[in-house]
Amino acid sequence: MKFFKQTKIDFIGKRYIFFAISGGAILLGALSLILKGGPRLGIDFTGGTLTEIKFKELPPLEQLRKIFADQGISISELQSFPYHHSILIRTKLTSQDEAEIIGKLRESLIQNFDEKYFEIERSEYVGPAIGRHLVKRAGLAILFSLLGIVIYVAFRFKSGVWGTAGVLALAHDVFVTLGIFSLLNREVTILVISALLTLAGYSINDTIVIFDRMRENLHLRRNLSLGELINFSVNETLSRTVITSLTVFLILLALFFFGGKVIHDFSFALLFGVVVGSYSTIFVAAPLVYEWEIRKKTMNKK
Repeated sequence: MKFFKQTKIDFIGKRYIFFAISGGAILLGALSLILKGGPRLGIDFTGGTLTEIKFKELPPLEQLRKIFADQGISISELQSFPYHHSILIRTKLTSQDEAEIIGKLRESLIQNFDEKYFEIERSEYVGPAIGRHLVKRAGLAILFSLLGIVIYVAFRFKSGVWGTAGVLALAHDVFVTLGIFSLLNREVTILVISALLTLAGYSINDTIVIFDRMRENLHLRRNLSLGELINFSVNETLSRTVITSLTVFLILLALFFFGGKVIHDFSFALLFGVVVGSYSTIFVAAPLVYEWEIRKKTMNKK
């Protein structure tokens, strides 16, 4: 199945336009992160209170959100467990506020339900020290995944240039996605970090498909210049890239609209990341290889 047949788009000739678009997106995200003092971290990283409440019959989450909002209780995350008729409430608080928030939660529920209708089963405080540990671990997870990808791609294609270009495109996807979270003031949680790592795997897999075709054409089409060869390879795989990305996008769209609030940020990160990842695969990764090789040849001639 092909969406596009025998396209002849000059990706290499327009590479500076795409580099400018990517640079603008990165700069916009970087400015937002700098002005806001970094990403808005969830309680997984900053610390907070976790409270579990069990009901005889679980009320709708929207009703509970309205009840807590009317009492001025700021809920970071509200997660339901229908089989156990319970909810899990996460709030950004210090340890001194724990008793106060439990009291407010109980009071707001008593005003709307019979006291025998619910029971607060547990309340835990996650300190900022644990949050800092998770930030460090999340950073190391992303760093080591990028390093592993560089080594793998460099080994597979017998060139550090290809590996570095692939990871630069991948880092572009992760940073731009993180930037959009900052611009929209969305929280970065453990789920979002897992989405970014998933995005990294998806993006590099897409890039490797194009790199594989480029490597094959280096042997099959020796008469083509490097720019022509890269354009030919990207055009050859264009249908495959679009179809794969569109299929994943439609699934993520369903998750985003119907998956519930718990995975809303996770699905949003992947939804936006798939679009950015497809863009970088076509317009950033392969042109970076070309730019590198051309500059290296120019330097060798001097």
